[in-house]
Amino acid sequence: MSLSRKGGGKLPGKTIYAGRRRAMTRKSGFSVHKDTSGGEFCRHKEKVHSLAKGEKIEVKFHLDGHQVGDLLGFGLWFWHTSGIEIQLVGFTSKRTLTNFGSQSWNKAGSIWTAESSTPIDISFILTATKAGKVAIYKPLCGRVIHTHYDSAPEKLMKNMFETAPEAVFVDGEINASIKTILPENSDAGVHELILKSCNRCGRYLPINIGGENERNHLSFTNHCVAAHRRPCRHTGFGKLHNIENPADIINLEYGYQLECRFCKKFEVNAAHNCQRSPGQMKEDGARRRAFELLLKELYMGSAQMLYRYRFKSELADDIWKKFDKKCFNCATDLPTARAMHLDHTRPLAYLWPLDQTATALCKSCNSLKRDRMPVAFYVKPGQIELLAQITGIPLNELLDPKPNEAALDLLLNRKEWLFSTFLMRPEMVKERDGKITGELVIKALQRVLASSPDYKNVNLQAEYEARRTKDRVLAGQNLRQQGAG
Repeated sequence: MSLSRKGGGKLPGKTIYAGRRRAMTRKSGFSVHKDTSGGEFCRHKEKVHSLAKGEKIEVKFHLDGHQVGDLLGFGLWFWHTSGIEIQLVGFTSKRTLTNFGSQSWNKAGSIWTAESSTPIDISFILTATKAGKVAIYKPLCGRVIHTHYDSAPEKLMKNMFETAPEAVFVDGEINASIKTILPENSDAGVHELILKSCNRCGRYLPINIGGENERNHLSFTNHCVAAHRRPCRHTGFGKLHNIENPADIINLEYGYQLECRFCKKFEVNAAHNCQRSPGQMKEDGARRRAFELLLKELYMGSAQMLYRYRFKSELADDIWKKFDKKCFNCATDLPTARAMHLDHTRPLAYLWPLDQTATALCKSCNSLKRDRMPVAFYVKPGQIELLAQITGIPLNELLDPKPNEAALDLLLNRKEWLFSTFLMRPEMVKERDGKITGELVIKALQRVLASSPDYKNVNLQAEYEARRTKDRVLAGQNLRQQGAG
């Protein structure tokens, strides 16, 4: 079986193992926008302001006239050169605040439910520690209203701060105002911002472009993340067309979803998830548990159990203390070890175990990081260096992301055990909704191999299929012999 690219680089998988793809099981009930496909963009020029050392730009958000229980929000997008410090004053609840560096645009904001009718004043401040430049796009604040919010479950609304500012739909019916304070004579030209269309709501919202900058999400999430699928070759996802100039085309590395994050949450995921079968709901968890079990077998014990035996203490407690009881990414206080989300640092999806190199994160940051390598997620100045210092992972390894080559060595030296024993376990041969867990594990392992400099040419998936074909032939021969007898 060849690993040639199909459908823009997707590895063959379910069609090989399960015959035809299963029939469509769910519809969202929503339709796409009549004027956009999600593959359009426009180039926006935003005014730039120069700052001398010590100067600052302050954006003041004022909200008044709201009632207890109202949904409130504020936000903006911004760009700055190096040497600009960011402060958010007057707001201590959960919020979005990125600092991707000078190559990308950033965002800040939040959405929350008012607990009182007291007026609210929030200041977003950018201060120059050395001469630099700043651009600010579309600051907004007010009471937030949208039909999707009316019937949204409470659990979903708790994390809406993650989608600010693109999900801040203000109604203009309360006393909300924005004041931007600039140094005199600070105008310094313009800086470009790419705005991409959403195929659901029809809005044009900011994105970052250019290789790894695309991983710095603003309003859309990526389409093709795995190494073997890049660059994204899907029209509309990976190729964008300028609505004002048909000859102007942007080819993306990772590509972006057609829907903005707000529409993806409410018109796609929320609508689809309730229609997913139990097998589909368990599929991702099954792959994850299989990798955890595989590492446990390869290393002859779970990393956490081995840690407890070696150090006579609990891994979670020690990591919590090592990171000063705070989320490493956003510095949110973690009052107890149970409030912490223990992150692999280097993802389990690349066969890295959860051991003493783990990172303490809050729920929100852990959700945002997902299966991203540290160098792709921790992009604030000095952040990756500090992570190396705290975790003990050499900086050169964090800067050069690879799968766990040691685990791959062990795995490939035990292929017979993998095929004849591990993949024959009851939980590996169990079929859910037309899919067998072992088949999904092999496909996931092939993605790991594809990202390895040493093992990228190893075709584990082809060997697995060859063995399955041989077993089927032998089984057929045995049946014929039994029938002849």
